[in-house]
Amino acid sequence: MAANANDKSVQFLYGTKFGRVLLHAILALRVPALLGLVLRSPFSRFYIKSFIKKNGIDMTGFEGVKFKSFNDFFTRKKEISFDSEVTHLISPADSLLSVYEITENATFHIKGFDYTLEDFFEAERFGMSKEETTELFKGGLCLVFRLCATDYHRYCYVDNGSQNGNHFIQGSLYSVQPLAAENFRLYTKNRRSWTIMTTEHFGKIAQIEVGAFSVGGIQNRIEEGSFKKGEEKGYFDLHGSTIVLLLQKDSVKICEEIKKITDTGAEYRVKIGERVATKHI
Repeated sequence: MAANANDKSVQFLYGTKFGRVLLHAILALRVPALLGLVLRSPFSRFYIKSFIKKNGIDMTGFEGVKFKSFNDFFTRKKEISFDSEVTHLISPADSLLSVYEITENATFHIKGFDYTLEDFFEAERFGMSKEETTELFKGGLCLVFRLCATDYHRYCYVDNGSQNGNHFIQGSLYSVQPLAAENFRLYTKNRRSWTIMTTEHFGKIAQIEVGAFSVGGIQNRIEEGSFKKGEEKGYFDLHGSTIVLLLQKDSVKICEEIKKITDTGAEYRVKIGERVATKHI
């Protein structure tokens, strides 16, 4: 299913000259951080009921649960099901999916901007070489999973494998809605955490969790070690955010239905644990 929309506040803040001036003032005054404090406080409990009703959120399994704050509700944990077929790459989260090709020059084009793999990793900051990061994904695919405020904000591992640490980059907290992506280089400006995973069936995969407006926390379960497909990798604190997967050349084939939609530039709605690609043979 295709989807592509911005809410009214994003249209104003990112789509008008005055709005963009106001946006920079908001970020400079650390309004997202202050909003985060409010939504983590007990006073925010009163916002939960109206948020659920307005957005039609399925609360099956949470009947009678007393949440301590809006953030407690927002980061609630539920049992998930996932496609266990070993040749199937699954979605790490409930989200809107976009697919981009990475050139042999290690660049890709998102919403009017050219990005490089070096932009994502800032490898030298972590004492790593291009061979350990950028070189791995030339000619591969970039999968962008954009979570909306109403989505389940915990995410899972897409295959069995292991990782050698998370690398955190402090950044801004711009919105990740489409109009914002058309006006700012979000994926290299925003707060993010990345790791390169060695997977059992799809080679090396880089996963980058990208924070967004009022999302103060990217909480990953482990720093290093092994993991299983479908296990929780971590969660976001508050509102929309994004997960980017970088895949090696010829490692997967995107599902035809998804490819048909994303080739037009539109996003495709996926659920956590759902198949999005098949191992390339």
